[in-house]
Amino acid sequence: MINMIKKFAVITGVLLLVVVIAAAGCPAATEPTTPADFYKGKTIDFAVAQSPGTCADLISRIIASHLGNGTGASVIVANRAGAGGLEGMNYVYKARPDGLTMGTVASAKFVGNSVLSDPAAVYEIEKFSYIISIDRQSYYFFVSPEGPYQSVADLQAGKDLKLGGGSPSGSVCLGGLTVIKLLGLDARVITGFGSESERALAVEREELIGYCLNMPNARASVEAGMVKPMFVLATERDPLTPDVPAITELVSLSDQDLALVRLWGTALVGSTLCIASPGIPEDRLAFLRDLADGWTQDEGFRAEIDAVSGYEVQSYVTGEELAVAMLDTVANLDDFQAIFIELIEKYRA
Repeated sequence: MINMIKKFAVITGVLLLVVVIAAAGCPAATEPTTPADFYKGKTIDFAVAQSPGTCADLISRIIASHLGNGTGASVIVANRAGAGGLEGMNYVYKARPDGLTMGTVASAKFVGNSVLSDPAAVYEIEKFSYIISIDRQSYYFFVSPEGPYQSVADLQAGKDLKLGGGSPSGSVCLGGLTVIKLLGLDARVITGFGSESERALAVEREELIGYCLNMPNARASVEAGMVKPMFVLATERDPLTPDVPAITELVSLSDQDLALVRLWGTALVGSTLCIASPGIPEDRLAFLRDLADGWTQDEGFRAEIDAVSGYEVQSYVTGEELAVAMLDTVANLDDFQAIFIELIEKYRA
């Protein structure tokens, strides 16, 4: 009888020990149950695919500040601008899908890498988790205020024209190639101009006849009287400059060319996209999108963005709308790739 009692006590003790160990190793009871709980006290890795001090970098830091306030997380911002921003784009794409890795990218370069099938771009644009687009900027074609090319007719009559480009796969180069195609110019894009000031000086010296760029980045050159906008690369005028015509007002375009112009009004438009790694839980993505939508209604937030961009921001694009635009771009990607490959072979120097 005593032996049986001892055995029972030993078995009971072992079972209790197992229960205690199991309970100590089980995190279910302490796991957050809502996205708000999940983010509170965590650290968000925020990659900026732009160089420090740029307009997009400053906008990104405003986003990061409000993101930290809204989630209760610590947001660590790091510039990953290598390879024209590819470093940051690839970094976010390959991160764990837990919603703790986010970042910002420049839309035109981000999409342009896919349009040109850049082998260094490991990402697929339709798979990212899109949160918001901020500081949407149309692309313009700039020329000299006093030069010989003051109209589309002047450009079409010119011979062996030279347009300015930046990096071979950058938006300035792609914009120039697009203008050559849409206007049927005898021209080529000269890449390698490292800055806006270099391009503007080249136009002033008549080494170039013009180039494509968004207005905020060209503002200093415009204010200095070095260049002026001839038209907007879009299907309608930009509210920032209502006196500047859209390219569709100046020339008749085929359906294919209109599709190309619309691409510049959606996916290739100059904007700062806030993204997270692909496949994050839907409830966390919805939470982040709701936060971002709230920012756009906050006068303080809008004033911060306006102060950085130098212009009153006309519109914000929601994460849901961005996701749809990227899916639409991907659906037509083969056609756009064929167009740009042909343009690069013919007109890029």
